[in-house]
Amino acid sequence: MVMKFVRLPVVMGIVSVLAGCRPSASTTPDAAASPVDASESPSSTDSPQASSETGWSPVTDEEGVVVTSRPSERSPLPIFRGVGQVDAPLVEVLAVVTDAERHREWVFSCSDSSLVEQTSESTGIVYNRTDTPWPVPDRDVVLDSRIELVDGEREVIVRFSATAHPARPPTDGVVRMTYLEGHYHLWAEDAAHTRVEYQVDSDPGGSLPTWLATRGTRDMPVETLRALRAQVARTRGLYDERIAEFRRTLLAPAS
Repeated sequence: MVMKFVRLPVVMGIVSVLAGCRPSASTTPDAAASPVDASESPSSTDSPQASSETGWSPVTDEEGVVVTSRPSERSPLPIFRGVGQVDAPLVEVLAVVTDAERHREWVFSCSDSSLVEQTSESTGIVYNRTDTPWPVPDRDVVLDSRIELVDGEREVIVRFSATAHPARPPTDGVVRMTYLEGHYHLWAEDAAHTRVEYQVDSDPGGSLPTWLATRGTRDMPVETLRALRAQVARTRGLYDERIAEFRRTLLAPAS
């Protein structure tokens, strides 16, 4: 049975650096920045704690989520990173993170997400839209996303980056983001606990109030990882078939 990418969400409300989750308002779109390659994540020999100590400044430590940031070379906003523990096996967390149909239930400020095209078992094109407080226009983005295995069920990265696709052209009243790079990096601490690192480097385009960008930098990692914990607990048992499929295909040991 081939693993379907149809549920891979990937962006996970990333542009919620804009903060706030409200009904969408129709406004005039403005311009976004151009795409670049700025993805970065620690190697398989690094711990999440070690990776956050090199060039990163502390932002907050609350609800068991440590948030750090550093200046971005490609955006006026800093890169932000959150690290926290989820009380579930890695493959269970992976199943929730890659369920595009439900991530609006837990990703901070995400109002819409859908699969645009499945390109392989582990890769696909995904659309994501983020609510912003009125009168700031909503942001959306089309992402090239992929699941990368580092060490079987012990370490997995869900990586995403902005792209374009003819099936999802820009929408009137919504700012299309053209630069965004990030990942969910999952480490199995033991059979029942997973360390999750959530990192995003993005340019939301247009103009944003300083208070809004600053609030999002602080709140987005904490709120998303806190809600991920709740979603994993709430959906426990619903992903058994998907987890089994992951193990048969994507996570199966190489022969």
